[in-house]
Amino acid sequence: MTSSSPPEQAPYQPTLFDRHGPAGVDRVRALAYGLMVFGIIISAMLLVAHSLSIVVLLAAAIIGAVCGGISLTLSAGAGAGVHRVMVSGASTPYEEQFSYQESLVMRGLVEDALASYEAIIAERGTMVSARLRAAALYASRGDDPQRAAELLREARLIPGISTRDDIAAANRLIELLMGPLGDPGRAMVELRRLIDRHPGTDAATRAKLTLAELKQAMAQRAE
Repeated sequence: MTSSSPPEQAPYQPTLFDRHGPAGVDRVRALAYGLMVFGIIISAMLLVAHSLSIVVLLAAAIIGAVCGGISLTLSAGAGAGVHRVMVSGASTPYEEQFSYQESLVMRGLVEDALASYEAIIAERGTMVSARLRAAALYASRGDDPQRAAELLREARLIPGISTRDDIAAANRLIELLMGPLGDPGRAMVELRRLIDRHPGTDAATRAKLTLAELKQAMAQRAE
């Protein structure tokens, strides 16, 4: 009796929110608004004329589409205005919150959340925050510290990465190398890199202390 192999899991299909992020909500709202306008026109014509023609249906569809497009344009304009205010220096810069992915994790759908992050990373190659979030999830819940380290290294190579994100990526990579990846030698290299790239910062000071402790620990092991 031969045992049947388990069925292959279907590949993850990127959702509207994977492709467009928060703008996906605006698209859904615009569609709903356009359908509402279409429904109102049809209902009004039925009440007045008690019948519908192709011309009325087409006109209602066009008006609904126009209203939906106007709604989407206004939403995008408002979002852009908020974004300009947020990055003007008067407040904290806007950051993607990844609420959809976090909701998947809260429901225990870790693999779906990771697949969603990977879809975003594949489509938006210069997005640092998606890599940092995915790396943290791979390390904590995804049981794949190697992939987490790969994403952190990729994030550091993205042009224009902020000092904060570069330091965060370096610290998380060092933690992985000293922990589950078990590569203290490489961790020492990363500590030196952090010290050289961000001299005079608190992160560099902590890295120097960690580097000294790691050297001492490795020397004691050698003895």
